[in-house]
Amino acid sequence: MRTATRVAIAVLVFSATGVAQTGIEAETVKELKPSGSLGTCGYAATSQEKPFFDKLAPKEQATGSFMEAYDIRKKNNVYVSWYGIVRGISRVAGAEDRWQLLLENKYFDGMTDCHIMLVSMSGSGDFLARVQARDPGIPALALVRVYGTVKRDKDETPVIDAEFIRVWPWMTFTFTDLGGEDKSNPRWRKECMVCKGRIYKPYPDERYYRDALGDPNDYGTALK
Repeated sequence: MRTATRVAIAVLVFSATGVAQTGIEAETVKELKPSGSLGTCGYAATSQEKPFFDKLAPKEQATGSFMEAYDIRKKNNVYVSWYGIVRGISRVAGAEDRWQLLLENKYFDGMTDCHIMLVSMSGSGDFLARVQARDPGIPALALVRVYGTVKRDKDETPVIDAEFIRVWPWMTFTFTDLGGEDKSNPRWRKECMVCKGRIYKPYPDERYYRDALGDPNDYGTALK
């Protein structure tokens, strides 16, 4: 996997049409070196992420644990920050810098490994994120945290108009089997080979992600 640089792309700037662009910040991929000990930390927002994190209600800072149910389909007109794996990226018809991400939700209980981002393998289903950017530059099968107000009509897939997105490429996140009831899309779930054994790996390699999520060449641009 190519090294990604933590960089904010179009944070709170405006396009030629006067529409605010979505802030996008990607984590740096660093070599993971086992230290002989593991620690657990609370989530730490970056300086560019913090204004969006601070807008969250306390009950929206953690989004699903084995102790508390969380259902993305019961949220409407609420400011949220959901985690998801990028399954599809498509340009909105007739809009040069408008995109839509198809995301597989992952639960997050508010705690993570200190050396790497940690989310649950289970989740509450699929959701969509609408992104305003000339080129989002978000890799397929990356982990993202999307901030914005969720909209949902009846039983349709929840949609977030993204204000800010934090991106974790491969080698910067891992999974745990702890989490709420799994309501993930069976289409994605069938890709998970690690779900048949030990899910958690503190120092993942590329094989781990392929066994957990599938081949990135099968996902990403224009996936329906």
